[in-house]
Amino acid sequence: MNRERTLINNIIIYFVGNSSSKFLNFLLLPFYTFYLSTHDYGFFDLIMTSILFLTPLVSFQMCDGLYRYLLDAKNDVDRTKTISNAVIIVLRNLIIANAVYLVISFIIDLKYKYWILIQFDISLVSSVWMQIVRGLKDNRRYAVSGVIMTFVTLISNIIMVAVCKLRVDGLIVSSILAAITVVVYLEKSLKIYKYIKIKESNQRILAELTFYSLPLIPTALSWWFMNVSDRYILNYFKGTEANGIYAIANKFPAIIVMINSVFYSAWQESAISEYDSNDRDQFYTKMFNRLMTLEFSTIIVLLAFTKYFMSFMVNVKFINAWEYVPFLYFGAVFASFSAFYGTGYLSSKETKGAFYTTVYGAVINIVLNILMVPYIGIQGASLSTMIAFLIVWLIRMKQTQKYFIIRINRFNLITLSIISIIFLWLYFNNYHYWQTPLLMAASIFLLLFFNRQIWGSILLARLKLWPKRKCRV
Repeated sequence: MNRERTLINNIIIYFVGNSSSKFLNFLLLPFYTFYLSTHDYGFFDLIMTSILFLTPLVSFQMCDGLYRYLLDAKNDVDRTKTISNAVIIVLRNLIIANAVYLVISFIIDLKYKYWILIQFDISLVSSVWMQIVRGLKDNRRYAVSGVIMTFVTLISNIIMVAVCKLRVDGLIVSSILAAITVVVYLEKSLKIYKYIKIKESNQRILAELTFYSLPLIPTALSWWFMNVSDRYILNYFKGTEANGIYAIANKFPAIIVMINSVFYSAWQESAISEYDSNDRDQFYTKMFNRLMTLEFSTIIVLLAFTKYFMSFMVNVKFINAWEYVPFLYFGAVFASFSAFYGTGYLSSKETKGAFYTTVYGAVINIVLNILMVPYIGIQGASLSTMIAFLIVWLIRMKQTQKYFIIRINRFNLITLSIISIIFLWLYFNNYHYWQTPLLMAASIFLLLFFNRQIWGSILLARLKLWPKRKCRV
């Protein structure tokens, strides 16, 4: 029971830190769609997409290796060696990447080229610092850093875009300020620089970290291809306006992505810690079935509420985005299932399996995009994303049986799948306005009913976390 309580506690902590930024992106939709054109938002989305693509290449996906090896560190000496060598690799690669970028920028005229470079550098540094905090198991400071990033992004977005009228460059500057603030906070509170010592450079550790992390680069890039390569294909066939609408459609699945990232951040630590336990399979089975039930019931709620909220949250020029949201919801759910099974590769330190499975998904996604986008437009991108993540999950389900066995609750899976399909059918059919409150109420009931064990566990965990007060006589 202690391990389940630890997982729930970590989920609560990560929820505070990770969910704030996801909710902010969602709540700022009226702001973005009012002040930015479809072209502007589509262009900014391409910048962020490009940064996501370059980050694993430049960093050698060292964030994952750093986190994994910090969990195994026994004392401050081990932590110093791990952090020092990981930072050396990242900074070396960053210097080389900056030099290459500057040469290219002199040959090719890039808009906002210097702002983009600064954003890339500081975003990568802040990501490494936050992973160090996770690896040190200081989850509360990790959560606080997420809240700080959200708050700074909100304030600076309003000032830069609404007041200073900077538009795309204002969004870039806001991201830079938020990342700098996080690094300053973590340094001031934890003094991470004390763990970084150049003299601790060790060829064995450098090689170990590199060989662990390198197979994760193709994995990360494959996730990128499945998540965001759609934008480039859409931009090529349909233009930046279509990409802007698709980017807005992707903001709604961010609610599911938020649940996924919160759960996965907490689950990663528990999965690695419990990998060698005798009842690992039972524990993994229980956690997956709870995740599966929560994800499908969340889709049902979102299908009931999406069109209503989009009608007043999104400017009329983006309103068609509602058509492309449902399949992105399902894609996000299948992505979370894939990530859950993917912890088997990380726990066993056999990361090549993660590479192969995501490559299959990436290839399928790109091929389907090329086949469907020219004919059915934006919906082709949504469908290809959903199908690709579903296939990756099915492959990993089979492949990871050598690491663990998960017995899926078929009754819940079949029942919730049928209910989801019914709500999906209703979503695409123009039901009467008076039916909307009934669908909303039914969806909330289903969410509460199917996840009643989760709510009880969270309440119990909260009571355990609540400080006991002494009674005064």
